[in-house]
Amino acid sequence: MKCERATEKFPEKAFIPDSPTLLWGVKNLLSETIADIKKTRPEDLDKEILRAAMIAELDAVNIYEQMANLTKSEEIRKILLDIAREEKIHVAMFETVLLQTDEEFLQVYIDYALAKR
Repeated sequence: MKCERATEKFPEKAFIPDSPTLLWGVKNLLSETIADIKKTRPEDLDKEILRAAMIAELDAVNIYEQMANLTKSEEIRKILLDIAREEKIHVAMFETVLLQTDEEFLQVYIDYALAKR
């Protein structure tokens, strides 16, 4: 089974069902969590969980936006971008809790936040 859009852009690449190879022919698009949970101090565990959750959500945003850019279907593009937006909301939710949990992270935000409207 081939993904026509991916093979148009990258003729040597094909979608292989049930394999780690995705549309782009890349083995792994997802970030890896490098924290060793067994060595994590109990008081830091929730912060590690929140950061890992944020990473997973950001990975999902990237994947959905990349697929939206590949599709020829406007309907599919809209759906994928809507889902990506939902994932961004999840990132914001986890980040809010992390800011409430991690005093040092909150202080960095206070000192270095550059976002402006």
